[in-house]
Amino acid sequence: MKVSERIQRMKESSTLAVAARAAALKKEGADVVAFGTGEPDFDTPSNIKEAAERALQAGQTKYVSTPGTVEARAAVAAKLHGENGIACKPEHVAITAGAKHALYLTLQTLIDVGDDMVLPTPAWVSYRPLIELAGGRCIEVAGTMEQGFKVTPAQLAAAMTPRTVAVILNSPSNPCGIAYTEAEIRELCEVIAAHPRAVLISDEIYEKLVYPEVDPGLRHFSPGSIPAMAERTITLNGLSKAFAMTGWRIGYVCAPGGNGTFMQELIKLQGQMTNNIPAFFMPAIVEAFSSRSAPQVEAMRVAFARRAAVVAELVRAIPRFRSVRPNGAFYSFPSIAACKGLTSPGGRRIEDAQTFAEALLLEAHVAVVPGGDFGACAADHIRITFATDEATLRKGMARIAEFTAALR
Repeated sequence: MKVSERIQRMKESSTLAVAARAAALKKEGADVVAFGTGEPDFDTPSNIKEAAERALQAGQTKYVSTPGTVEARAAVAAKLHGENGIACKPEHVAITAGAKHALYLTLQTLIDVGDDMVLPTPAWVSYRPLIELAGGRCIEVAGTMEQGFKVTPAQLAAAMTPRTVAVILNSPSNPCGIAYTEAEIRELCEVIAAHPRAVLISDEIYEKLVYPEVDPGLRHFSPGSIPAMAERTITLNGLSKAFAMTGWRIGYVCAPGGNGTFMQELIKLQGQMTNNIPAFFMPAIVEAFSSRSAPQVEAMRVAFARRAAVVAELVRAIPRFRSVRPNGAFYSFPSIAACKGLTSPGGRRIEDAQTFAEALLLEAHVAVVPGGDFGACAADHIRITFATDEATLRKGMARIAEFTAALR
């Protein structure tokens, strides 16, 4: 059966591929420690589940408006206005089947064939494939480890051209586990503002997971709150990470502006794809943004902050690793460059992060994601997810340390 060339060219998600391999080994009986998938180990707060249950029992099982109910969109808009300082209304919001769907819709609505998209890297594995699927050219700008994985205004300015339609910024970052400061975001926005055609796509899925315990004074900052960027920022977010709701597949996109043409066109595309997400999830969205959820969300954030400190200590203790201390999300992204050219206890030669990760999984039964698909600058890095309990974290890190020390 024929398969389109554009799909054949698309890479498989490396994070999902690692999860599948780890699951297969577990099924065979191996004691695998999985640091691959970015999924909180906590359960969804009970008040949110109960809201969905009540709606289901009340018969809210029919179609609703494609971008979501008025109540759910109003709850998102109120959250964005009150917490993030983004001046928006319910009509500027669409609720999607996860934040990845929000990104897909945004890129398909925004990009014409040949348009440039500037992507600071290392960056989440799905950005480039989805940009290219929409017909865009992905222009990588490397944030080196020496720069804390952040790009500078000068780097961004050098990458911008008349063909640039958007810049994607993900802060806090997957895979780097770092958050830009408000001052750094403002400086990058000044560069974008100087290019009238360009917009900013701000992926804020990890916004609740910032750690002033690690980096004093750090707080999340939304570029859509800057007046000059208010109508030139598309904000992506969802409930997966902060609310431990990955399986619910609830995301959202917000794009204030002018006559609302962009959101109208995006919703038109959504209507031809998925229409609405389940109707009985809509009251759960309203409940998630209520004050009743805040203590549970904060408790999860505090736990992740503790784990960030633990993983930073354990990574730093591995002599052949170099790293940046994570201050957001739930990832560490160390360099394994000092391991290249060595051979594992099982006789596997380490050429890059890919071969390191394969040997680590097969010999030490620890699953990590190799960095190659996060950008050209990340080929010598691995992503360690610390969205797991501290005992499992210490167990897996001990195996990584032992494996790394045994390389010869």
